[in-house]
Amino acid sequence: MLKTMKLNTNMKLKRLISTCVAACGLVLAAGATGTVDVLGTVYSVDTLFYSYVGPGTTQTSLMLTSGTKQLRVFYTNIDLTNPYVSIKAVSAKDKFAGSETVSQMAQRKDAPGARYYIGVNGDFWHTSGTTKRGESWVGAPISSCIAEGTIYRAQSNDGEYQYTLDSQQQPSIGNVQFGGTLTSSMGSKIAISGVNRDAVNDAVTLYNPTYFAGTNTGSGCAEVQVKYVDGDSSFGWGKDCRLVVVNSPSTAGDMDVPSQGLVLTGLGAGATFISSLHQGDTLTMNMTASLNGLKIDPQQVISGQPWVLRDGKIYNNGDGAVHPRTVLGYSQDGKTAIFMVVDGRSMISDGITTAGLGALMLYAGAYNALNVDGGGSSCLYSSALGVRNVPSDGRERADANGIFAVSSAPDDSVVSQIRFVDWALNIPKYGTYTPKFMGYNQYGMLVDTDLKGVTISCPETLGVIKDGNTFFAQGAGSGLLTASYKGHTATLTVNVIPSSDGIHIVNDSVINDTYHPYKVELQSTVLDKTMAIDPAALSWTSSDERVVTVGHDTGVLQGVADGTAWVIGKVGDVVDSLKVIVEKPLAHVMAIDPNPDVTTWKFTQSGGKNATQQANGDGITYSYTGASSRAPKIVLTKALRLWSLPDTVRLRINPGEASFKNVVFGLRANGQNVAYHTVTPDSVTAGKEMVLDVPTSAWTDATNMANFPVTLNSIQLNMNASTTGKQYTIEFLGFETVYSAVPAAPAAKGDLNADGRVNMTDVTTLINMILGNTAPAAAAADLNADGRVNVTDVTALIAIILGTE
Repeated sequence: MLKTMKLNTNMKLKRLISTCVAACGLVLAAGATGTVDVLGTVYSVDTLFYSYVGPGTTQTSLMLTSGTKQLRVFYTNIDLTNPYVSIKAVSAKDKFAGSETVSQMAQRKDAPGARYYIGVNGDFWHTSGTTKRGESWVGAPISSCIAEGTIYRAQSNDGEYQYTLDSQQQPSIGNVQFGGTLTSSMGSKIAISGVNRDAVNDAVTLYNPTYFAGTNTGSGCAEVQVKYVDGDSSFGWGKDCRLVVVNSPSTAGDMDVPSQGLVLTGLGAGATFISSLHQGDTLTMNMTASLNGLKIDPQQVISGQPWVLRDGKIYNNGDGAVHPRTVLGYSQDGKTAIFMVVDGRSMISDGITTAGLGALMLYAGAYNALNVDGGGSSCLYSSALGVRNVPSDGRERADANGIFAVSSAPDDSVVSQIRFVDWALNIPKYGTYTPKFMGYNQYGMLVDTDLKGVTISCPETLGVIKDGNTFFAQGAGSGLLTASYKGHTATLTVNVIPSSDGIHIVNDSVINDTYHPYKVELQSTVLDKTMAIDPAALSWTSSDERVVTVGHDTGVLQGVADGTAWVIGKVGDVVDSLKVIVEKPLAHVMAIDPNPDVTTWKFTQSGGKNATQQANGDGITYSYTGASSRAPKIVLTKALRLWSLPDTVRLRINPGEASFKNVVFGLRANGQNVAYHTVTPDSVTAGKEMVLDVPTSAWTDATNMANFPVTLNSIQLNMNASTTGKQYTIEFLGFETVYSAVPAAPAAKGDLNADGRVNMTDVTTLINMILGNTAPAAAAADLNADGRVNVTDVTALIAIILGTE
């Protein structure tokens, strides 16, 4: 295939010297605050994230706001002088047409010695169409694309510009002119129009193995297959290479593209040239690429338009549409590549015009920048951190190509450098901050995004360190937090803001179960940022210590008995209070709706008719006649507020001869919409009791007290098909909550279902044991102690219930 020959430029020692200087510049440019003027709209800049993500490479995330306008901006600065860094383009699936997400491209190409660690999407691409052979055009680039020297498309004067890196990794933007000549052994010449493009009159077009199975041309073209005399690697820009004709010319069109070599296709004079060839003839090919009249050797090419920043000046083409955007650029000295994505079409980011994109790239340090495919395609991906922006499709879109920073450094998982995840910290007095850290190897590659085992220290004038790694800002002024890890250190600038005016309790009320101490959550807002406050900074009292107690100096409360009380916190002139509702679970397992009134429940069904319901202990017996339905289901609906802080919602059920696929629980956390959680049993056995559990932590944040109380809204059984006219009975044996902190009490004699009570549901359980419909009979079921479990034990159990034992 056409593949340029990359020069061997091992200048790592020389480049390493300049890397340190360049890195200093990156640090100064990154994490900038203040404002940015985007075509007359002045935005305030909030740096959400700034860190190194690879050798000489930073990634910055910004939130820009101006009144009701807001933009989320994500960009990466890549030091091209770093000896281990190169920029490489990727064509999806290494073919002319096809699509992959940016992350899929990176993961597929990633290998030892070539780690694709950050990149963005590339050129615009075809979204529909098929070839004469039925192959899809989707993913074929609109304009020129070259990846690691392999030409996927090369064409000139098509209205797009090219972001190009040559064999020296020198970036440029402009309209690259592709051409060249073919010379026959008889000395006749013909112009080359390009590669993998539509045939051009009076010229020859080349098709290589990255293209479709056939050239997709019509009759009237003259075509012939050729191969390299000295191998594919003999090709180079501006360099003669020899070809040999391997078949006879044809005018039938749509010639097969060989897996090795090329197809030459000609129109007009080009067709005449090809028709004169014979099998075994040799040709000399010399392909050229030029920019602004100068010959170049493009190794990586991604196309786009418009050229939004030209030599430091913003270009405004008059397009006022705002969209998500992706842009490729580089610094004035050509030593830094800059890739940027701006989110749009969302509640948190408006999108940007192409001219506005030029302004943002100028802010990020670019001197030249080219807009490429945007909209739902816009994506900035990091191998260590994942997709950094929020694509407007709600997920990554599969694209035609992408462009990446690639590290050639040896793999090394040993942490040799550490950095705080946060780049700076403004914290209110009494605020708490537990930092996170990133670990880097000796080459600057991010190898651990959540480094553990780091210790921190701070000057006494700032505050103290609590619990090993939490900074408590009890001081004032500015200073440094210092982190240490196996001899490596990092610092973070901290500003303690001496204000307590904004301190407030996070929740209006909480539920406590007497088993779990709760540390009151406090917040304060400083410079538009909300941060946690240590409750130890306040003095605390309880309005009723018979219901709840609270540590005077800690703000940790503990429920005592059922009831409602208030805990009050004070510091300076600030006073705030929290309503505490104490609900103590009575047992390890509690019925959600004891002795249910079926008239308060709503029952709906498809795939059945003539349904009846009746209470059965703490459960419900549901009977119906089978009927046909496309999607059979049974839904039980009742809003049941669950007691206290349940760890699990449990359904005990005996389906009888009915068969179901799964059960969907409709659950709602306090103040939120209903969440639906599906439980699919391994198997459903006719007539066998089964237990289906839904942990609270599986559908909501069980550590957040604001999520309680929780409500069970519905239970839906998605059924398998029933037999029309057959009678079915389903026993909903129990709707229950489980409290892990409450130990399971020894079962009372006769409490065979362990619900804390002895009643007729235990009779049902015992009968099912005897019939073999539930777990094998336990010793507790031998109520008359005769060594057997049979009908005489049923008589004994009834006597216990009636009190006549």
